Amino acid sequence: MLCFHCHEPVPDGSQFLLTIEGQAQPFCCPGCQAVAQTIVEQGLTDYYKFRTAPASKAGLVPDELKLQNYDSADVLTDITQHTAAGTQIELSLSGMSCAACAWLIEKQLSAESAIHKASVNSSTARLQLVWDADRLKLSAILKKIQALGYQANPFIADNEEQQEQAELRQFLKRLAVSGIMSMQVMMLAVGLYFGEYTGIEAQFEGFLRWICLLLATPVVFYAGKPFTQSAWRAVKAGQLNMDVPVTLAVFYTFFASVYATVFKTGEVYFESVTMFIFLLQLGKFFEFRARARARAATGNLLKVMPVSARLLGGGEPQIVSAKRLQPGDRILVQAGETIAADGLVRSGISSADESMMTGEYKAVAKRPGDTVLAGSLNHDGLLEIEVSQALPSSRLGQIIALQQQTLNQKPQIIEKTTRLAQFFIQRLLIIATLTFIVWYFWIDQERAFWVTLSVLVATCPCALTLATPTAITCALARLNRQGILIKNQQVLEALPKLTTLFLDKTGTLTQGRFSIARKVSFSDQWSETELLALIARLETYSEHPIASAFAPYLTPGDPLSQVQLHVGEGLSALWTSPDGQQRQLQVGSAAFCRCTTVEAAQVYCSIDGKLQLAVELDDKLRPETAATLVALHQQQLKLVLLTGDSSSQVEQLASQLPFDRVEKSCSPERKVELVQQAVQQGEHVLMLGDGINDSPSFHAAHVSVALDSGTDLSKNQADVVLLHSDLRQLPQLLSGAVLAQRVIKQNLWWAMGYNLLIVPLAVCGFVSPLVAVIGMSFSSVLVVSNSLRLLKA
Repeated sequence: MLCFHCHEPVPDGSQFLLTIEGQAQPFCCPGCQAVAQTIVEQGLTDYYKFRTAPASKAGLVPDELKLQNYDSADVLTDITQHTAAGTQIELSLSGMSCAACAWLIEKQLSAESAIHKASVNSSTARLQLVWDADRLKLSAILKKIQALGYQANPFIADNEEQQEQAELRQFLKRLAVSGIMSMQVMMLAVGLYFGEYTGIEAQFEGFLRWICLLLATPVVFYAGKPFTQSAWRAVKAGQLNMDVPVTLAVFYTFFASVYATVFKTGEVYFESVTMFIFLLQLGKFFEFRARARARAATGNLLKVMPVSARLLGGGEPQIVSAKRLQPGDRILVQAGETIAADGLVRSGISSADESMMTGEYKAVAKRPGDTVLAGSLNHDGLLEIEVSQALPSSRLGQIIALQQQTLNQKPQIIEKTTRLAQFFIQRLLIIATLTFIVWYFWIDQERAFWVTLSVLVATCPCALTLATPTAITCALARLNRQGILIKNQQVLEALPKLTTLFLDKTGTLTQGRFSIARKVSFSDQWSETELLALIARLETYSEHPIASAFAPYLTPGDPLSQVQLHVGEGLSALWTSPDGQQRQLQVGSAAFCRCTTVEAAQVYCSIDGKLQLAVELDDKLRPETAATLVALHQQQLKLVLLTGDSSSQVEQLASQLPFDRVEKSCSPERKVELVQQAVQQGEHVLMLGDGINDSPSFHAAHVSVALDSGTDLSKNQADVVLLHSDLRQLPQLLSGAVLAQRVIKQNLWWAMGYNLLIVPLAVCGFVSPLVAVIGMSFSSVLVVSNSLRLLKA
C-alpha cells in the first residue's frame, strides 16, 4: 500500500487515513496526512487530480498555505510560549551572511507596533520574537522576513540540520567555481601582463581577454551571487552593509573590463575580480562553519526534546503533542521511542538511555515504580507511564528554558561593529561619487571612469574583511594544537578584555572524586548503614560527582517513587519504609532539607522533615589549581568562587587560594544572577565550570569555558572546551587570545592606514587601476602573511 500523498510505502499497522472526495485514502505518516488535510480544507483538492508526480514527503504545499498553518491556535500552542510580555517564539533563519543582516531584520520587525521584541543571534542564526498574537498573525511576520530575502521557520533541530547541509553544498559549489576559474584566469593574466612589456599581437591579446571574460562570468554571477543578493536586500531596505561596496567594486571592475574587451581599449581586471570573489567566499565559508558549530552547541539538547506521545484514554492510544501532556496523564512508550515527559512507570519492564541528561551511557533498568525522564530513549520494552511533570516543567524543559533565556541576550559588540561598518561604507561611496563628479565635469572627462575605478578598487575592503577572519583562523589552529577547542570565534575578541573570572568548585578546581570523611547521625530509628544505603539508592538518580561518594554503600532495598531532581539543591522521593509507611525522603543541602547546618557537612538527609544524617565529604584540589590561580591573580584578574557547597570547607578553600570573593550555596539561578550583575556593572566575565548547574550561567558570561571531563551538557554549551582537563590551559587560552588580538589590531591598522594613504593618491589620479589592483592584492597578502605568524608562535 502506497501513501496517497508521497507514494512511499505505508508501514504495517499504520492507521493514518483521510477521506478525500468520499474515499478513505492511506498515508505513511501524520505529516503527509496533515499536509493533505490542509490542501483539502483550502479547496485545493484538484492538486491531486492534475499532478504529474508524487509529492515530496510531507511537502509540496504552497508557501502561502504553509505560513497560514502557523496561525492555527493548536499549532501556535505547540511552537510558542506565553509570557507576560506577549507570545514568544524562536525562529531559525537562513540566508544571513553577516551581523548587518541581523541588524536589518531587527530594524524592520521593530517598526511593527505589535512586535515587542525582535532579537537576532547572528552566531546561531536564530531570532527570538515576542509579539501580540491577537494583533498580528505569525504568518504576516514570516512574510515580512521573506520580503527581506531571508527564510524563517519555527526552530526544529532536525530541520535546521537539513537546511545547514543544503547551505554547505551551495558554499562548496561556489568555492569550487570561483577557485578553479580564478586559477585559469590568473594564468591567462600572466600572459597579458608580460605581453604589455615584451610585445603581444593584438589578435592574441584580444583572444586572451575574451577567454578571461568567459571564465570570469560564472564567478561574478554565480559565485558572487550571495554578495549581490545581500547588497540588494540592504539597498531595498534603505540601508548599507559591507556587501554594498564589494558588489559595486566587483560589477564596476567587471563591466569596465568587459568594455575594454569589447572596444579594445583600456585595461582588463578579470583576475582581480575572480580572486577577490574567491577570497571573500573563503572568508564567508569560515564564518559559516563557525556559525554551524555554534548552532550545534546550542541545539544538541533541543534534539532530544520530545515532539509527540501516545496518550492512553478510553480506547486506542492517541497521538498527541508532548507539550500538551499534563500531570496524571498516562502514556504508552514503545521500544525505540523517546519518553515524552517526566513520570513513573506503572507497568512494563525495559531499560532507558538517559545519557543526554546524566552523562551515563549505560542503560538504566526500568520497572514499575521507577522514575523516567523526558528526552530519554526507551530501549527494548513496552512501558506505561504516568506523567508527573508537564514537559515545560520537566528537568529537561527547565534546563532548556534557562539556556535559551541567557542565549538570546545580544552582545553589544555586534551593534558597535555594525555601526562602524556603515560609517566606513558611507564615506567610501561618498568619496567615489565625488571623485567621479569632479573628474568628469572639471578635470578630465575621459579619465573620470578609470580614476573612480582606481578609488573603488584601491579602497575596496578586501584587506579589511580578511584582517579578522584570517587571524582568528590561525589563532584557532594554534590553540587546537594545545588542546584548547574554541567553539565560538567571538571569544578571541572578548578574552583580552576580561576583568573577572567566575569559577565553579566541584569537579573544576577539585578532582571531583569524593569520599566520605565524617558522618553525624541524628536518628534513633535507623542506623548509619541503613541511612547511607538509602542515600546511595537516591543518589543513583543524580549525575553530580557527589553521588559517587555513596556508591560503595549501595544495597538493595525498599523501592523509591516520585523521585525528583531539584537542580542545585538536592533530590527528593517517596520511600516505603520496612514498617510499610510511605515517607518523604530528602537528600541535599541544609536549606533544601530545612535543617540546621553542621560544621563542614555538605550533604544532609531528612525523613518526613526531620534531620537524620549529616555527611562531610572530602574532595582534593587538582594539583595545578593553586599555581594556576596565583598566575591568573597576578594578571590583575578578579577571581570569584561560585559553588553550591554550603559547608565550612568553602572557607577553608578560600583561605588557601587567592579569591577576591566567595559565594557559596549557589543555585543555577543564583549563578546566572551573579554573572549578570557583574556584566551590568561593566565587568568582562569568564565562567569556568563542568556541570549541568553551570550551563545556564555560561551564556550570561562573555566567555564560558568547560573541562572535557565535565558533563556533555556543559561541554555543549561552553564557548571553549579544555580537552586535557588541565587548568594550566586557561592561562594558555588567555595568552593566545591576547596574541591573536594584537595581530588583528596590526592587520586593521595596516588596512586602515593603507586606505588613508592610497585614497588621496587615487582621487588625485596618481594611481592607475593596475597599480590599485596590485596595491589591494599586496595589502591582502600582507594581512594574511601577518596572520600566519600565529601558527608559528
